[in-house]
Amino acid sequence: MDTSDEKITEYFGRYHAAYRDSARHAQGQDLSHLIEALDLAPQSQVLDAACGTGHTSLALAQQGHRVTGMDLTPEMLNEAKLLAGQKKLSVTWETGDVHQLPWPDQTFDAVTCRRAAHHFRDLPKFLAQVYRVLKPAGLLGISDMTAPSVAVDDLNQLERLRDSSHQRARSANQWAALVGQAGLDLRYLQVSVEPMLPTEWLSPVAAESSEGIQAMDYLHSTNVAPGLLVNGNFHKYRIILVALKP
Repeated sequence: MDTSDEKITEYFGRYHAAYRDSARHAQGQDLSHLIEALDLAPQSQVLDAACGTGHTSLALAQQGHRVTGMDLTPEMLNEAKLLAGQKKLSVTWETGDVHQLPWPDQTFDAVTCRRAAHHFRDLPKFLAQVYRVLKPAGLLGISDMTAPSVAVDDLNQLERLRDSSHQRARSANQWAALVGQAGLDLRYLQVSVEPMLPTEWLSPVAAESSEGIQAMDYLHSTNVAPGLLVNGNFHKYRIILVALKP
């Protein structure tokens, strides 16, 4: 297993229950926003890549779509299976790496990836795999952390202090360029901001942990870029984008 993958499975294997119970992951506004922006045809065949504990997969299945949820961390998938059973929803679950999707070309009507792409060690490779498994006129739907261009480097430093499995968040312009380079047509892009207490941003990492202390010290330093900490609140920026395979 790649070292970056080991960091992912270690972090999410430790905090899987917290992500299962997270109201922000289960009911965050970006979930309904993403599904609305995709506007999928009934009973679409959907891959939810890096599905975590399955909140997006289950929301799509509840709408009648045929969903496959894929994640690298077995503990996260176990939580997803339990939630699916509780909700009496049918989803196919697969353990695997988003950089090597094990499906034939042109399998899916849509691929979603919510709150996970910043962990990918090779985002262009993932996007190339998405292009391959999408049917013509298939859709990619992304929700992920972002920041203004002047603040994205500081955001990445903060996130790596908090969670060593973090790879890289992108600005909206960087996302648009990567999607285009993958051969996908950008159809929708919007950035929103959610103010929250710094400890809310830090969760599920404890403020008194070594990771929490380092991240908080950096966040409150005089060098942090404007726009991340405003009037004592951490500003969490999210990007929603939809792209089409021609």
